[in-house]
Amino acid sequence: MSYHHFYKTLDQKARRLFPSLAELPKIDWDYLISPLEIRLPRSVLNNATAAIRALYKVSRLPGYGPLLENSGAHAAANDSVLMAYDFHTNEAGECFLVEINTNASGFLLSSLMHMAHAPETDPDAFEPWRLMRAAFERELHLTGRTLASPRVAITDEAILQQKMYAEFLMYRDWFARYGWNAGLCESKAFSFDGRVLRDFSGREIDLVYNRLTDFYLEDPAHAALREALAAGAACVTPNPKEYWLLADKQRLVQFTQPGFLEQTGAAADDIAAIRKVLIPTFEKSAFASEEDIWSERRSLFFKPKRSHGGKSVYRGESVSRKVFERLMSDGDILMQKFQPAQRMPSEDPRSVLSNWKFDLRFYVYADQVHMAVARAYQGQVTNFSSPMGGFTFVGF
Repeated sequence: MSYHHFYKTLDQKARRLFPSLAELPKIDWDYLISPLEIRLPRSVLNNATAAIRALYKVSRLPGYGPLLENSGAHAAANDSVLMAYDFHTNEAGECFLVEINTNASGFLLSSLMHMAHAPETDPDAFEPWRLMRAAFERELHLTGRTLASPRVAITDEAILQQKMYAEFLMYRDWFARYGWNAGLCESKAFSFDGRVLRDFSGREIDLVYNRLTDFYLEDPAHAALREALAAGAACVTPNPKEYWLLADKQRLVQFTQPGFLEQTGAAADDIAAIRKVLIPTFEKSAFASEEDIWSERRSLFFKPKRSHGGKSVYRGESVSRKVFERLMSDGDILMQKFQPAQRMPSEDPRSVLSNWKFDLRFYVYADQVHMAVARAYQGQVTNFSSPMGGFTFVGF
């Protein structure tokens, strides 16, 4: 199959499945979805899955929450759909947890990618979609709602300017596929009267599919969402509770600290599964001085605690003294041991991009993996800025 045919077939299938894409006459699929394939050892899947299940299990232990900052401040009855656990891998078949994300993009785009590689796929029988629908239904149930046709708002800031805007339209159609009444709503356009959450049109909302990167809903513009969540007036998913429990990068620091996991009361096999994939992550206080950090910078990766999408991250090897000093003046910076991403397999005859790398993403609900996908890219972090990069098929 030629690349041109791959993308032509992909576009046709996407527009059949998601009629709202008619709003976008041209979609740069070749920047979002790769025609390449990656094959990894089964050990990668086994170790990643074991760690994901162990992390969820530990995060629900009674001894876990009290060890975190602001314990009890982020209550919610539900979990969070579409968590993403991102890993680097190596040629030895090992995997290493780079970070955990809530509010992750790409699930429906990755679904299209899977269907493009298996054109005979029946969308109605596609297992990841069945699992995701069940996850949304469970979220509603956990918040006391059993509705045949819930009213859904899909939200973010500046939706029309989002790089993944096409996926917002796809989600609207995906919900409609199951009879759910879904629409897009700017995050600042909600209103809450103490009883009912409404979107910009005044429509009452039962469920908010939340794509915001204001992970704790701290922005005053998001007060209506925050208050509705606190009052239990709507099911908000993903939500700040799950970010606080697992996705706040402070957790990576704590998981690194000797004895932290043992303090939670976790079982020995769960601790072992987590530590097997953990990349040591530190705050500045773990080093004797900033000069010590400077001397070790080549083995470190610098990232803000609240970063997302690879923003404001630096590989220590390429950091200038001036940038380093700016990073050190930021109390929000973390240092993670540099664990390089694996190169795209050179044995793949279609992989003419020998300097490309990939990471591995697992879309997860609670402790259940819904889909695995790779993300191919050039440069320091995943960026969706090169043709033939983006979401990539991975098999084990």
